[in-house]
Amino acid sequence: MISHEKVAVSLQSGKSIYVHCWPCGNYAQPMVIIAPESSPSDWNVFASLISPSHSVVLTDVSTSFELLMLIWEIGEPALVIAQGNKAVKVAKELVSIAPGSANAIVLCDGVIPAKELPITYEISTLILRGRQSTSLSHADAVDMHVSLRLSTLVEPENCGNFPAKHNAAAAASAVNWFINGVNEIYENK
Repeated sequence: MISHEKVAVSLQSGKSIYVHCWPCGNYAQPMVIIAPESSPSDWNVFASLISPSHSVVLTDVSTSFELLMLIWEIGEPALVIAQGNKAVKVAKELVSIAPGSANAIVLCDGVIPAKELPITYEISTLILRGRQSTSLSHADAVDMHVSLRLSTLVEPENCGNFPAKHNAAAAASAVNWFINGVNEIYENK
């Protein structure tokens, strides 16, 4: 298992936040994880299984504006992974206010309310729902998938409400598969 490094980042607003970074290659694309109810240890195994094409960063941002400022500090659009309802709300708002800041998003066991789906975005989205989830129903996941034109729905077994923690191998496999598909889309444009 690989370890992470805790780094303080000063945002343009003057606020400092902490990020936890796992080792990566020099040219890896950023993968920013928002998961307010988790710790870095919850993500260690998942981070070790992610393709070396991406640099895994867990952040403690609480608003879409803070996330946007962090992505500005990183200097390029990021793949955003949102774990849980609070994080999914932040990711949805980020894409609404600054669509170019994320090149794709992964929504993990969090729901975008049906009334907000028609005004959402055109971005590659992976809806990752643990098959045994109690926080996101299968019906809500399917509704999001049907409503989001560029979405993919994956429901691995034995993942519960936190796929990256409860079954890191299945969650990382789904995210790596998704990354390959997104990369192919951008390469063919």
